[in-house]
Amino acid sequence: MNYKRTLFYCMELVVVSAVFFADYYFLNQFHHFYTWDFFKSTLVVERLREFPLYLKAFWTALGVWAIALRIRSPYSQLRIQTNFMIFRDVILEGLLFIVLYASNAFLFKFDFLGRLFILFYTATSVVALTADRMVGLSLARYLRKKGMNAKNVLIVGTGPRAQQFISRIAKHREWGYRIVGLVDPDPMLTGEDVAMQRVVGALEDIPYILEQNVVDEIFFVVPRKWLDQVQTCLLYCEAVGVPATISTDLFEAEIARNRISKDLDGMSFLTFETPLVKGGELLIKRIFDILFSGTILILLSPVLLAVAVAVKLTSKGPVFFKQIRSGLNGRKFNILKFRSMVIDAEKQLAALKSLNEMSGPVFKITNDPRITPIGSFLRKTSLDEFPQFLNVLMGDMSVVGPRPPLPNEVEEYEPWQRRRLSMKPGITCIWQVSGRNTITFEKWMALDLKYIDNWSLGLDLQLLAKTLKAVVSRDGK
Repeated sequence: MNYKRTLFYCMELVVVSAVFFADYYFLNQFHHFYTWDFFKSTLVVERLREFPLYLKAFWTALGVWAIALRIRSPYSQLRIQTNFMIFRDVILEGLLFIVLYASNAFLFKFDFLGRLFILFYTATSVVALTADRMVGLSLARYLRKKGMNAKNVLIVGTGPRAQQFISRIAKHREWGYRIVGLVDPDPMLTGEDVAMQRVVGALEDIPYILEQNVVDEIFFVVPRKWLDQVQTCLLYCEAVGVPATISTDLFEAEIARNRISKDLDGMSFLTFETPLVKGGELLIKRIFDILFSGTILILLSPVLLAVAVAVKLTSKGPVFFKQIRSGLNGRKFNILKFRSMVIDAEKQLAALKSLNEMSGPVFKITNDPRITPIGSFLRKTSLDEFPQFLNVLMGDMSVVGPRPPLPNEVEEYEPWQRRRLSMKPGITCIWQVSGRNTITFEKWMALDLKYIDNWSLGLDLQLLAKTLKAVVSRDGK
């Protein structure tokens, strides 16, 4: 997720902050030192002044680094970074920093800052940032080669350029790309192998392929003659919320070069994705999820233990109910709840289908006969939902987000409804504070997409406050 980019950015600001204080402490041990004055052609004595003055200079330095790192913005291509790219980016960031910082030192009259300190700090910051990124890159490469943090990609195209791209993915395992399959306009190629990858369908099969597979991104490596057909696919990707990345080397130019969103070993691509991602807020959202879930589980542990005992004593079966749900981009995970129904509730579902009070693929009925004696109380107070905070800690869910659907419900989604899978599911959502069973399925889906398109931390806090009010008032299921 893009919040990782913001995390790297914040970590690097911590690194340059630590370097500043380490440099001050190191140079302060010398009490004074000599530097060469180019204008007077003589040695001059420099002394470090009092720490409060340097503290003022530190905040200016941190602000300049924040600007320099953001302007260079190496975080958009973290997955495909190389040692050369890291060294090049850090050198350019260092040059940008020293120009901006020297200008600020002159503007704010930081006469106490010697040239040696500025040069020494810039140099040590460049070394520290380079080491930090290379260590991070090595760790990321190791994890991806072990199959962790993989990104499932579908490749549209089977021609020479597509095969070249496939070979580069195989060569660069550290990118962490896992190919789901290939797509070609010719249906006759379905089931064939191209460059050791299976052709899983034609262009018109993309909706079905996305329904049956977890796909995080689609790469279009196609010739110019496919462009009209590709546009339809791009519009579909927009509708379902799957990022679409198209190769930009469609035309051969001798001098002109395209502006790109990512460069994969010499092949350039442009990515279209929706919604707009706010990396900083996503990082805060994940931190909040961890802190809030951990706090709830610790503070309410006596209550949750009592609920577990009550569930066990009042009906046969396990304490927890586990069910496979569809998460981010269709990833399957086991959702946890306190069991509020009899153990054979799933088997009884078919006989109760005619009583369904919801439109669409969702099943809800009032006074469900499968609910256990204590189950009604658990649902009314929403206590059955609290084990899902474990799902939040594990990263499968968020505190606030669209509710995770059943896989068979997803199979019945219309294309526009699948876009709700583009955001991590949550324990509570806009639907739960907007009427729940009193609104139609289509309205529910529209509310979720409204949440995704207008998502912000403020909106999450509003929905959480409304949810807490509903729980306290026992306005449950």
